[in-house]
Amino acid sequence: MPVVACTRDCYDTCIFKAEAGNGGLRLTPIGEFPTLGFTCARGRADVKRLASPRRVKAPLLRGERQVVEVSWGRALSELAERIREADPSRVLHIDYDGNQGLLTWYYPQRLFNLLKTASTDYSICSAEGHEAIKLHWGRSYGAMPEELGRRPVVFWALDAAASFIHGWALAKRGRKPTAAVDVLWTNTMKHVDLPVLVRPGRDVVLALGLARELIRLEAYDREFVERYTYGFEQFRQYIESFTPKYVEEEAGVPREVLHRLAEFYLKKPVTVIGFAIGRTENGGEAARAISLLHALLGDPGGFYYSNTGAWGIDFAYLRGLYASKPSRTVPMGLVGTLIQQFDVVYVWNANPVLTLPQGDRIAEAAARGDVTLAVHTPLMDETSEAAHIVLPAPLYLEKDDVVYSYWHNYLVYNSAVADPPGEARRETWVVKKLAELLGAAEHPLMKEDPWDAVDRAIKGTGVTLKELKERGVVKLRSPDYYSYPTATGRVEFYSVTAASRGLHPLPQYRRPPEGLYILTFPPNPLYTNSQFRDVYGEPEPVIYVNPEDYVGDCVVLYNDAGEVVLRARQSPDVPRGVLAYYGIGRDLKGKPINAVARGEPGPYGGTPKLYTTYVKMRRC
Repeated sequence: MPVVACTRDCYDTCIFKAEAGNGGLRLTPIGEFPTLGFTCARGRADVKRLASPRRVKAPLLRGERQVVEVSWGRALSELAERIREADPSRVLHIDYDGNQGLLTWYYPQRLFNLLKTASTDYSICSAEGHEAIKLHWGRSYGAMPEELGRRPVVFWALDAAASFIHGWALAKRGRKPTAAVDVLWTNTMKHVDLPVLVRPGRDVVLALGLARELIRLEAYDREFVERYTYGFEQFRQYIESFTPKYVEEEAGVPREVLHRLAEFYLKKPVTVIGFAIGRTENGGEAARAISLLHALLGDPGGFYYSNTGAWGIDFAYLRGLYASKPSRTVPMGLVGTLIQQFDVVYVWNANPVLTLPQGDRIAEAAARGDVTLAVHTPLMDETSEAAHIVLPAPLYLEKDDVVYSYWHNYLVYNSAVADPPGEARRETWVVKKLAELLGAAEHPLMKEDPWDAVDRAIKGTGVTLKELKERGVVKLRSPDYYSYPTATGRVEFYSVTAASRGLHPLPQYRRPPEGLYILTFPPNPLYTNSQFRDVYGEPEPVIYVNPEDYVGDCVVLYNDAGEVVLRARQSPDVPRGVLAYYGIGRDLKGKPINAVARGEPGPYGGTPKLYTTYVKMRRC
């Protein structure tokens, strides 16, 4: 019976047994760890998407008045001609984690890197936290999944009950104490033993105040600090100003709650640091400070952010970066505002019109004819509806691939369990054909068989492609928590690594602007970013506001980037001054909500600060 893993940009990476029956294909979640016999609403719905009416089944060309089906040869020739005519630095490829397969996401970048086109910086999700934590630890991986069932857990900036269901289940089944830190009264916050509400953009204040309390209580691990860390005294002196009084005034956390959280940390919990933290004001600083709590506790495997870097997969090799690099790199948060700098944009594995800040400007540029927009996609979405060239792609159940998780340490060989519709072709096939048309087929990056590239890329995991294909699922080794590739070879409380790059060696705090509403985007459990709207319909164009901020049932949110029109509903779960839009969708006029989202890059990994988007609000 074939085994497949969900390829979504999701912590859980559920693993299924696939079998065909009279009722068609059925995916059954494996009963053992880590999927535990259940999956989410999206995992259950993937089979439905195979026959979605929004499937793209043939190449499409958009003319002035109509969209017509064409042959692959015609569509690729048109695309190759547009690429050939443009300066490489004015050709941009946009791809992200719509499918986490190694062949689907990473390998196709080879063609564009050898052509020396422009690339995004892949910063939209987790980059800020990765780079911030590395300044102190030299790595960003942490706790293995099993720890969530063995120890108390703190969910920091993560509504785990909605978007990390297996981590949440493990924490609850373990019957250990749980805590959560967030800017909203999320479902997770309502069901933990210690909920801590913090003002947006001020998590770093809470974390540094918490570190001060642990040191004041002499609860830190002196032996670990002396043996494995650097700069403790500078750190201790620096955080003296983050008193309980200051934390209460600045972060809004009462001192008694701070003391309770400090006592909670004496139990040595696992801290799950949500990706949301990197999308906020002072987010990288918060990730730095939160991770250092575990250096104080002598617990180097005690925080979890993302384990992607723990497995030994050579993503740079898959991308071909050893042989050729992009001519320029563009922050993902600024693609919309910089779209006039490009003549051709090629998209796969992403829906940038809806998901990137000011992504609506990409569609507007395509409509004006300022840019040629080409998309390789399984289903019609906002980006493909705006595109001049639309190429049909298979879904993950329709192609073989290798899938990893950024949470658990299981590597999976996904076997195709369904046939792609019509003329759908996989990503590696498309870039090989494009390479032929562009005279790049003989370049070593394109001559190497994609599967050989995968075999070499996973060599560092200790597993060969042959072994993985035979076994279906392989559990990878756990990482070494006592190796720190920093400038000093130690965990750096005072980061010499940061200073060598012209960055501040200690986590900093800058007070967020006041007098504006903060728009944030908590997860919607029915959608993975913009996926599954073909199954569950469009998210409601609704923001939730505190009753004291309510000005009417129809509001306009606006800032320098633009404006959106939305319904408003009162909710006591939303604090004063905060507005919550669940998921990623469109407003009452069909404009992407991200038209007003903040695209300003963070200082470490470039992740846009869209979860602290500043807006004004008025009645419609």
